Amino acid sequence: MMSETKTAPDPILSVNGLGVALGGKTIIKDLSFDVAPGETLALLGGSGTGKSVTLKAILGLLPSQAGQVELGGVELRTASGRDAAMARARVGMLFQGAALFDSLSVWENIAFRLTQAEGMERTAARERALAMLDAAGLERTLAERRPADLSGGQQKRAGLARALAAQPEILFFDEPTTGLDPISAGLIDALMADTVARTGAAAVMITHDIASVRKVCQRVAFLHDGTIGWTGEVAALDDSPFPPLQAFLTGRD
Repeated sequence: MMSETKTAPDPILSVNGLGVALGGKTIIKDLSFDVAPGETLALLGGSGTGKSVTLKAILGLLPSQAGQVELGGVELRTASGRDAAMARARVGMLFQGAALFDSLSVWENIAFRLTQAEGMERTAARERALAMLDAAGLERTLAERRPADLSGGQQKRAGLARALAAQPEILFFDEPTTGLDPISAGLIDALMADTVARTGAAAVMITHDIASVRKVCQRVAFLHDGTIGWTGEVAALDDSPFPPLQAFLTGRD
């Protein structure tokens, strides 16, 4: 009896030959990677290697001058109107500083996209927000508080709850553990890994935190000199023959 061969899922995000120049200076050149549902890819690299520029270019927050960014079959660099809006609605984002609105309660922050972009009625949006608080490991009693009343770790978890509220197909984590104590960072790592495993979403983590990468990610794309210098499985990191990556891993870069 022949065994069935499992085929890998098609990527939800494919970046091919991306190029970004700012102020006449090339920041990103010929950068390519993809990520499939159910996996987390780390965009790893030191400070100033272009990780955040790459993320912003993918999301359309910075202009790019070359390449293709295909999200769910839509080419984002050329898409406009409804096509672009529908594609970007598939994205959830956890910002580096949580980026919560100070003037809104925690639940209103979590439900912001639901009420403002999707027109969801406030009662239903609040119920979704409370469910997302549960998913992020936060007490529902925090729902009516302001972000300033939360600890740094709680703000990051509230930011993750907001990213999950619209039930995205791909998540972007921008330096998710930066500024957190080891216990809070460990909680965020566990929540990110559990979220991808539970929902089957794809995820891209922008980070320089190698410990977090080892806990959360399956694959790595290492940025060097404005492009991907090495890519492979997390398990192969320490055996990589790429000298800049080894210098990064040992703290010599």
